[in-house]
Amino acid sequence: MIEINLCSPEELHFDLQNPRLVTQPQIKDEEQVLNILWVDMNVKELVTSILASGFFKTEALYVVVENDKKVVVEGNRRLAAVKAILHPELIKSGAMSAFEDKITPELRAQLQEGIPVIYSNSREETWRYIGFKHVNGAVKWDSLAKAKYIAQVHNEYGVSIDQIAEQIGDSHRTTVKLYQGLMVLEQAEKETEFRIDDIAGKKLYFSHLYTALTYEGYQKFISLDPENISPNPIPQSALKNLQELMYWMYGSKSKTIRPLIEHQNPDLRYLESALRNVDSVEMLRAGYPLAQAYDNSLDALQVLHQSIVSARNQIQIAMSKMASYDGDKTIFDAAETLASNAIALRNFIRSTFSKQHEEDGL
Repeated sequence: MIEINLCSPEELHFDLQNPRLVTQPQIKDEEQVLNILWVDMNVKELVTSILASGFFKTEALYVVVENDKKVVVEGNRRLAAVKAILHPELIKSGAMSAFEDKITPELRAQLQEGIPVIYSNSREETWRYIGFKHVNGAVKWDSLAKAKYIAQVHNEYGVSIDQIAEQIGDSHRTTVKLYQGLMVLEQAEKETEFRIDDIAGKKLYFSHLYTALTYEGYQKFISLDPENISPNPIPQSALKNLQELMYWMYGSKSKTIRPLIEHQNPDLRYLESALRNVDSVEMLRAGYPLAQAYDNSLDALQVLHQSIVSARNQIQIAMSKMASYDGDKTIFDAAETLASNAIALRNFIRSTFSKQHEEDGL
């Protein structure tokens, strides 16, 4: 039977290994962690709940003792809410000022007396519960935090990927995809000039990377074996390509590189197509836009077909608006040019079609 104890929140420390903190800049102290959780993890809603109903004893924190410190390995967000109530002055920009008149002496005394905790002998004892809750359960982490947790359990606790997937109720392939994506990301940080804290955007969209690594074009460009789940899956000979890929995907502030991936769909597929074509890769290296490199990677017949279909669709849109035409000469001239080009295109295609079918005896 699990034993629930009461522990003063003053004795409890945030877990600096928490997967939610993996993309944060170097953390200096617990006050910084408190403010990161306040901003990024919506601690405010928990503060509101505790002020209204107190701290539910069924929401016990999981604690391990490390280096003589009681570390909360599950429940950092709840601990942040309690610390914010007991020490509102620690929250920057006066964000707790709206709540201070609701912090009664009774609630303060109740929280200081102790909040419910469950002590574990080690982190390994808690991984099943934490993994299911946050990886595939009701309180899900984002994809990067999930990957970080899977990697911790696999690399540090020696649990197989299959066991992790089974325990958290996830598919084997999804678990592998998250783990492999993190290993590639960490290798890029360790062995290339790419740095997460230097990306052009405000947030690293990890899903771009782990989704891309399931496509053959990306795998071949960085010589990735899709079944390789080792800590360093990219061979040394492909590290230059890995660095280029990370810059194309996420950009770099220091090198003033803008990311090519603005939207996962369709940009991720466009980049994959470009990576399959040697000339298109050189275009990207020379600074050409992704759209041009993508068009260059396509077969000429494919481009012709796509262009015709696109033009047909645009003409249908124009026809739906033609009742509004008021005699504008610019529109008239554009329509004349369009008609002339369309007729020339049709005549060429009709002539070629007829010749080909005559030769085939059709």
